[in-house]
Amino acid sequence: MKDYFSFESIRDKNGEVICYHITMIGTIEADGVARIRTDLGTGQDKKMAFGRLTVRGVDKKIAVLLKETNSRIWYHSYNEEDGATDIISYTARDWRADEAYEFSEGDRVLVEGRAYIRDNAANPARQPELSVTATGLFLLGRKRRQSFNSGLIPQK
Repeated sequence: MKDYFSFESIRDKNGEVICYHITMIGTIEADGVARIRTDLGTGQDKKMAFGRLTVRGVDKKIAVLLKETNSRIWYHSYNEEDGATDIISYTARDWRADEAYEFSEGDRVLVEGRAYIRDNAANPARQPELSVTATGLFLLGRKRRQSFNSGLIPQK
């Protein structure tokens, strides 16, 4: 299954962009497994998950959105053999946080939601980072587990 990225501009009646709706399909890598916080909100009883999705081969679509929003994503690289690799941060609130926390390394996931552009407080000179606030999270497939004996070579 190929990775996927698309975005749609949501405009008001005057034609001004009010938000971007993003849909992306990718893989949860080791450094992208969601972390969860359960002490947020005024009553410190709200929860939120923070994760990252690795999307490969759709850098041109991502670049259009980044140029339009004058922002960056968490990580981008390109090499001749593998093509482009983009890692995009996402957040999920409340019961969606529990769903995000269930994803594990190697899972194929669809994330959809609104773009959120966050300034870098530690380095104001750096471009703000675009992340996705998830309104939908869908597990498309799990990584197959290797059996203990899968690496054994039969004797002759």
